[in-house]
Amino acid sequence: MSKADRIFIDMCSDIIENGTTTEGEKVRPTWEDGTSAYTIKKFGVCNRYDLREEFPALTLRRTALKSAMDEILWIYQKKSNNVNDLNSHIWDSWADESGSIGKAYGYQVGQVSH
Repeated sequence: MSKADRIFIDMCSDIIENGTTTEGEKVRPTWEDGTSAYTIKKFGVCNRYDLREEFPALTLRRTALKSAMDEILWIYQKKSNNVNDLNSHIWDSWADESGSIGKAYGYQVGQVSH
């Protein structure tokens, strides 16, 4: 098990134990049967990795590297928040009718002035 795996497990345990549920809130994502997909959230979670020790890749489960790279490019190169610009459907349930996931990820990166 990698150090990133241990950090991930600890983070998930902390979110489950100390996070806040979205049940009762209006949420956009839905399960395949149409029911609301609620989550447990915790703000301000920050994981730090020392790249001199190891690259922070999870080994607990298979990682779709191509999809991950497509998503990174979607956010940082295209600076997009529209799922129609992404070659994946993982964010589709979060999108509104126009394909936007709102003021997140690519939108935020696009607001940074250099």
